Amino acid sequence: MRAQVSLIFQVPAISGVDRMLASELNGLKVFATAMKMVGNVVDEVIDLQAYTVTDLELKLEKSAARMIFGEKFTFGSPKIRVPVSAIDKIGDAVILKFTIDQLKEHVQKT
Repeated sequence: MRAQVSLIFQVPAISGVDRMLASELNGLKVFATAMKMVGNVVDEVIDLQAYTVTDLELKLEKSAARMIFGEKFTFGSPKIRVPVSAIDKIGDAVILKFTIDQLKEHVQKT
């Protein structure tokens, strides 16, 4: 059974938002620079020692998955973890600091 934990997601100086519930991120669309769709937020990774969100887990769009995984991508919707340091802005969507090609260097494949 999964425990429900309500944490505050702190992102200093991003879009005038300094706090939000981690659960508010779920389902938000995620875009790389030039507004290229990457995927949707499906979960958050929490550092249980510091009580902070360290990464966002994303369900990738097929085109982004092909760019990140290359020919290894076949079926389904792969997930990746993106560190919060890669986030530029959060509002109605999450905007990353990187292009999809640059994002490859900053993600953990799940």
